[in-house]
Amino acid sequence: MFKIFKNVIENSDFDLRDILKKIEESYIKSDISEEEKTNLEELAREKAKPENSYASLQEQIDELAERILKIEEALKEDSSDGEEGTTEEYPEYVQPTGAHNAYKIGDKVTFKGEKYTCNINSCVWSPETYPKAWIKVVA
Repeated sequence: MFKIFKNVIENSDFDLRDILKKIEESYIKSDISEEEKTNLEELAREKAKPENSYASLQEQIDELAERILKIEEALKEDSSDGEEGTTEEYPEYVQPTGAHNAYKIGDKVTFKGEKYTCNINSCVWSPETYPKAWIKVVA
C-alpha cells in the first residue's frame, strides 16, 4: 500500500486533503506503519500542487472578499443616512422556524408596535405567546 501511495504522490496529481485522509484511513486499517504514514504525509505536503489542492479554498476567499465589500458598502450607506436608533435596531419580529433562527439573549424586536429585548436563548416564541422570554423596552 505504501508503494501505491508513493506512486500517486510522485505523479503530483492529487488533492492534498483527499490523499492525507486516505493515508490516515490506511494507517487506521493497519495497511501502513506509523513511519510510512509520516513519510507519506511529508511527501504529500511537499509534492502537492496548489491548483489541485487549494482551488476551492481560493474560490471561498474570493466569495468572502466580495461579501465583505458588500457589507462595508451597506454599512457606509447606513451610517450616512444620519438616523440613529431607527427600527433597524428593533427589527420586526419574525416567527422562528427552528433552532437555527431562534432568538437569543439580547436580540431586539418590534412586536405589535412595542419594542422588546429577548431574555432567553433559543427563543422561538413571540412576546405575546411567552411573555417571560421578553423584556418590554420602556421609552
